Amino acid sequence: LAVSDQIIVMDAGRIAQAGTPQQLYEHPASEFVAGFMGEAMLFDGQALADGTVRLGPLRVQPRQPVAPGAVKVAVRPEAWEVVPAGVGELAATVAKSAYLGSLREYTFDTELGAILVVSADVARVWQTGEAVSLRLAGHGLSVVAA
Repeated sequence: LAVSDQIIVMDAGRIAQAGTPQQLYEHPASEFVAGFMGEAMLFDGQALADGTVRLGPLRVQPRQPVAPGAVKVAVRPEAWEVVPAGVGELAATVAKSAYLGSLREYTFDTELGAILVVSADVARVWQTGEAVSLRLAGHGLSVVAA
C-alpha cells in the first residue's frame, strides 16, 4: 500500500477492482477484494430499509448506500474498540492477549464468533477470561454484496 498510487486487484484473470490503496482498503467492491487488501473478518449481515446494517446485536451505518437484503460486513482488526462490560453493544470474553510493542492483539469470544482486535492502547491490559464489550469505531468497516 505504501509504494503504490494505483492498485489493480485481479480475481481469476479479471479485474475485481482498481483504484488508490485507500479506495480499495476502505471501500472494497467485493468480499474477495476486502480479504485481499489486508486482514479483515467477514460477517454475515442484513441491510435494512432504513439504510443501516444489522450485524448480530450491532447496527452500523455503511459509508455507501446498500440495497436491503443479505450483505457481508468486512471488519478490520483496528475497527473494534474494547470497553468495559456493558458499555459497548457486543458482549465479549478475552480468549487471548499478546503484547506486540506498540500494539496489543486480542482474540475475543462473542456471539458473532471469535473476533481479532488490534489495540493501540497498550497501557490498558484486558486479562484472559475477563468479560468486556466491543463496539465499532467509524473506520475499518466495509459492507459488500453477499
